[in-house]
Amino acid sequence: MQTTATTRVGNAPDLLSGILSVQVRNEDKITEQDRLYCQRQQDLLYETLDRIDRWYAIFKEEAERYREEKNFKYEDNGKVSIRNYHFNYSGKDDYSHNEFKPFDLLNELVGSNYNANSNFADRIISYFNKTYNVAVPVPAVDEKTLRMGFRPVYQTYVDTVIEHLGGKSFRETAEVELLARFLKTVQPARWSKAQPELKRDKITFPGIVYWDSIHLEYHGEYEISYDSYGKVNAFCEGIAYGSDDVINGSIRIVSGLDERNVDITRWYDLTTTNAGQIKFYKNGRIDIRFKDSAAAGSCFKRLRLDEITLQED
Repeated sequence: MQTTATTRVGNAPDLLSGILSVQVRNEDKITEQDRLYCQRQQDLLYETLDRIDRWYAIFKEEAERYREEKNFKYEDNGKVSIRNYHFNYSGKDDYSHNEFKPFDLLNELVGSNYNANSNFADRIISYFNKTYNVAVPVPAVDEKTLRMGFRPVYQTYVDTVIEHLGGKSFRETAEVELLARFLKTVQPARWSKAQPELKRDKITFPGIVYWDSIHLEYHGEYEISYDSYGKVNAFCEGIAYGSDDVINGSIRIVSGLDERNVDITRWYDLTTTNAGQIKFYKNGRIDIRFKDSAAAGSCFKRLRLDEITLQED
């Protein structure tokens, strides 16, 4: 019986080489739901850009009536460049000085074109960041070179997302980025003599939260400062991951917390399973109490807190 050859015969490439040479498109690495969202955003964008282009064409036609008088030029992005916007009406006996001049609106439409393209880039990237808890930077759209009539495709931004992953899965990337944010948050300051410490069923974290001094002075309440909120949010995100292996945690895991009036005398319950409670202190320290010492130890190692060392002067 003759079998199908899988090795090279003469000059014909073997089957395995053919399979390995097939490149997987980045678009095939996202879900159907992802594609539907991106395509919907692209369709909505094109509708708006079509309207912008239609108005631009109308006003551009009007602007051409004044080309000899103003000797203007168009920039690469479609903006009208005129050294002197003032028209010389001396010696004219008509009423042309009362006519509508389209130049400002042309430039406004160019700005709208840029904003729409920027919003599209932000929405596509932000969708993946929010859906998969990753932190892909939003590519900047060059306002000076963006042409009127340009139509971006969402695949460009999908490529940016996949490139950011660097061969890892969304989950793997989210974990790496989350852990980096958390370790940056809990890393003791250079002058600090204390570091995260495991104490049986608790982990203590010095110097995490800063209180709004003005609110404290006038209202006697411990409000998480504006600059400190993101730090506390990243801290809670890390605790949720370290204790329960979830990557979508936030300050919302603290039940009943009022960020403008934190009660430093009580333990707040957490919505996580293995980390049970959290306590805030006047000096910025935060304690986490776990269901048992094993859970505390597991979280301590998962968050690589045993690798933190004090910085030398």
